[in-house]
Amino acid sequence: MKKNIAALRAAVVGAVAVLGMGLAAVPATAAPIVPLPELPELPGTVPQTTPNGKQIVAFGDSYTAHAGKGGPRGVDPAQTPWAAKCATDRESWPKLAGESLGKTVGDWSCNGMSVDMALYLEMAIQYGDLGPDTEEVVIMYGGLDPFYWVDGAVQMVNPGAVNNSSAFRQFLIRVQDRVREVAPNARLTLASYPEYISGEMYCPVNFGPVSTPIPVPGATAVQTAMRDTVRETAAGIGANFIDVYAQSIGHGTCNPDPAQRWTVGFIDSTEHTMPSHPSNVGQRAMGNIVAEGLRG
Repeated sequence: MKKNIAALRAAVVGAVAVLGMGLAAVPATAAPIVPLPELPELPGTVPQTTPNGKQIVAFGDSYTAHAGKGGPRGVDPAQTPWAAKCATDRESWPKLAGESLGKTVGDWSCNGMSVDMALYLEMAIQYGDLGPDTEEVVIMYGGLDPFYWVDGAVQMVNPGAVNNSSAFRQFLIRVQDRVREVAPNARLTLASYPEYISGEMYCPVNFGPVSTPIPVPGATAVQTAMRDTVRETAAGIGANFIDVYAQSIGHGTCNPDPAQRWTVGFIDSTEHTMPSHPSNVGQRAMGNIVAEGLRG
């Protein structure tokens, strides 16, 4: 996610104002179900050495891929020419969680991932990462899906009003159905995003002793509502849920200790791969949280 949570907060508040109370009661009639596309055989997609599937397969945007430009950390290149720009950090949270659990990992996250996740799902299937031996499919998703923010806006106005007819949930139901077709023994887990704004304060600059806290009234309510959106989606579709947000509270951009700042501002001395994203230590923390959540 290239836009920071402060900007997204404005989008959510604006959505609430425009949509008003009329969206507070989501219609009970399910929206038309649109099946996910199945790709033709993709030239250049060479199956890897575990054709029955990796034990853990992960999908997500840049909060998961962590693939910044430059820096000392290495990246694994894209696994297929059809996703040529989808490099992933060698210490992304999926890889770190798999390392902790002693499991093989297929990391199909990509900077900028949105509803095109459906295509990455198909590529993971054709590549052989997602298959009968897959045990866990973990998704940290929604930051660039506008329907996630629509559900979040409704959640703020009328908690618990969203049901499985929402476009966001319908999309994830289709993902879940496709996973079950090819990996019937896999458990689907949705993970919430980590804290970005520290309570009601955002620190865009953290450099040495210099910090620039900016008040962001209502930020906690927004972040909580977005976490609740993922949690209630998981409950609604029968998926597992890992609350990364709750376990990251206090580790946002204004944490004064670089070793405890899991998300960074625009300019930040904490080691990171991209501004306004998780820090390197944040990736490790999320890896630990996800690993523990999968053990439970």
